[in-house]
Amino acid sequence: MDQHTTSQTVTEWPRWLNLKDGAKYAGCSVNTFRRHLVATGRVTAHLTDFGNRYDRDEISQAIENWY
Repeated sequence: MDQHTTSQTVTEWPRWLNLKDGAKYAGCSVNTFRRHLVATGRVTAHLTDFGNRYDRDEISQAIENWY
């Protein structure tokens, strides 16, 4: 019997995320992300040539400080 070592690949999140990926990174639905993080001002949308983008570090900071 062969013994294989399996290595799990860690998905590196990019710095700038769209709405769907930002919600997936935060671990919630798109509507929850928009309602509780974006609408309250905890995460700001940055307008780029490709649409609105959200900063990964800003999302992490908002989740850490979310009571």
